[in-house]
Amino acid sequence: MKERLVKALLVGLLVLTIIQMQPFSNATSIPSANPNLDSVYVDVVVMPNGRINVTYWMTFTAAEGGLGGFDLLGIQESTIRDSSRSYAEWGGSRYDLLVTTLPDGYGLDWVPRTPEGEQVLVVFGYFSTNRVIELTTSPTYGNLGVFNWAPVQWNIPIDYESVQVIYPIEMNSTWIEPTHGVTPEGAEYAGYIEDANQGLWQGASQIAFEEENLLAYPYDAAADPRYFTVSLGHSTIAAYSHFRVFHYTNWSFYEPFFEDGALGIDYSPIINAQANIQFSLQLAVYNYGDADLEDVTIAMSLPENLTLTSGSVTTFIGDLSGGETRFESYSLIPANLPAILTIAFQVSASNLNSSEWLTFTVDVYVQEYIPPLIPPNLLFGGVAIFVSIGFIFYGYRRVTRTYGAKWEADDTTYVYESPEISIQTFGEPGTIADLDPIESAFFINTTRQKLVSMILISCVKKGAVRVLSTDPLKLSVTGLQFQDLTYYEELFVAAIVDDELDPDKIDDMLEELAEQVQEKAWSADFEATKAKHDEMVDGAWEELESYPTLDGRMDYYFNRQYHGGGWAWYWLYMHPRHDHIRDVFTKPGPSISPPQVPDWFSQLSETTGHAVSGVGRVVGDVATTTGQIMNNVANTIGSVLQGVGDIITAPLKPLIESTSRCVSHDACHSACVSHDACHSACHSACHSACVCHSACHSACHSACVSGGFR
Repeated sequence: MKERLVKALLVGLLVLTIIQMQPFSNATSIPSANPNLDSVYVDVVVMPNGRINVTYWMTFTAAEGGLGGFDLLGIQESTIRDSSRSYAEWGGSRYDLLVTTLPDGYGLDWVPRTPEGEQVLVVFGYFSTNRVIELTTSPTYGNLGVFNWAPVQWNIPIDYESVQVIYPIEMNSTWIEPTHGVTPEGAEYAGYIEDANQGLWQGASQIAFEEENLLAYPYDAAADPRYFTVSLGHSTIAAYSHFRVFHYTNWSFYEPFFEDGALGIDYSPIINAQANIQFSLQLAVYNYGDADLEDVTIAMSLPENLTLTSGSVTTFIGDLSGGETRFESYSLIPANLPAILTIAFQVSASNLNSSEWLTFTVDVYVQEYIPPLIPPNLLFGGVAIFVSIGFIFYGYRRVTRTYGAKWEADDTTYVYESPEISIQTFGEPGTIADLDPIESAFFINTTRQKLVSMILISCVKKGAVRVLSTDPLKLSVTGLQFQDLTYYEELFVAAIVDDELDPDKIDDMLEELAEQVQEKAWSADFEATKAKHDEMVDGAWEELESYPTLDGRMDYYFNRQYHGGGWAWYWLYMHPRHDHIRDVFTKPGPSISPPQVPDWFSQLSETTGHAVSGVGRVVGDVATTTGQIMNNVANTIGSVLQGVGDIITAPLKPLIESTSRCVSHDACHSACVSHDACHSACHSACHSACVCHSACHSACHSACVSGGFR
């Protein structure tokens, strides 16, 4: 027996030693087999200044291991990517690409990964900063613009690839055939000449393209104007093949557009950073003109609480030739405090007027670091000790379990029984629950989608959350707050994981909201509380309309509180007439220009594609212009609502279902024939339907609060 006990103790100590010695390991990347490249479509729009605007449309079928990214390499021109054409679509959803700039291309990644067997469409677009159409002279044809270009090569076969080059050369309608083809007269006007080297190259062998068409784009007979287009295509392309596009058009279309040197900049205007942790800031400075820029310099102005660890506050780049791009990178560390730190930049060139220099800012949203109460190493050590003690205790019990007397259950053995529910007060006549606007909306059973959208917009107003996109919905936690957050707003912020809303955490937020409403409304009169809600909604709307000026109405809509009942916007948004909010702002007022929308909402509207900042900032028909602004406001809120709905698709369920799965909703609902009888009926029905009575109280109570029994 002693030997067995000693062995058990040794096992426990061995486990403790192994756990303490075991290092933490990082997750490894997921291996992925080569996918099938179903198709590659490339649109090349040639600009009058000889630069090109390129969009790739690439469709893959994921193989074993799925697909989550690849490198798009072999781009020869100097480029600036377009973030609006940078996404992956699969499974009916769109995901923004995570783009990494590489020496001769880009790394494109997305999450979640596309699983094996699924198709994914990857779209990526960029602009060239340098001329791609160059001048060449022919003794026969005179001055020509040569286009000698190729899309990227692939290390895997392609089922089908197509390139269409759209030129800034308008086609006369008499040169366009019903099938959208261009007649020889149209081709002659464009000066189109095909080079002998145009075609599909596999090693030293050249193959003519299966499809070579001269077309008029857009491919719509009603469109005007339509442009000369060269469309090339080929199927079943072997790996490492070279799709060479090589032809000429008349130089006269580009000659007038030789441009002076001009500064361009590509950067991210907002960066999220963790306190005391280094982050990188990257800039791309380029010359989008044709003439050289001289003595190009970047000057940076740093705020307090931000330390530059790599790079310089003044960077001398030197000369930039036409189309040339330079990349600069800076490393910085923010101090440990929640703040928005603004870095100011100026980019100058000695041969430009100061009015042509560029000035811009980058806002760094710093999230404060709050150390844990228990250091992680001590916490881990405590867990290890606890596990070891468990092994030791198990060994001890194994040794001693045969000692002592054994008892069998008999009539004298006490068995615990769950107590019956006893509710002393419920629905006192005339008692109104003290609820804030969100809780009141929850009380009357507002949809889950609308509730979450209201909380989201409030968090944006308070500065705690920033909307990155609405299709799909992407959010960022700023680490800041200009006003105190409510308990449900704090839970909403906590539900943002990797820039996305976690549906399970949103459920947790709503369940906490249910419990809080339950506590506040337990003894309230349902009808009286609902009547108070309707009174607040109608009263807020009447107060909005009572303001005689458009400025007053705009200020009330976005900023004011309503009679101690919280932010007026909540109540206005719940009014049935909010869908036509612009009608309230289309009546003429004594203003000489449209009222100003707050910055926080202007930024939100720009993110959703319904910008209000540039609408009607001049003297004119003020009421009509303000109505247009409010129409964009409504569309912005609608985009947020839709983005939330894509994640939370179901309406708010009766709380008897979401709070406790043990209770049958149908049983309670069928038992409730009037609100006055709700308590007793619900109580008896739940007792007959419930298999775990310990959850009955909260389930019945929540169901009544939400009005689910009506």
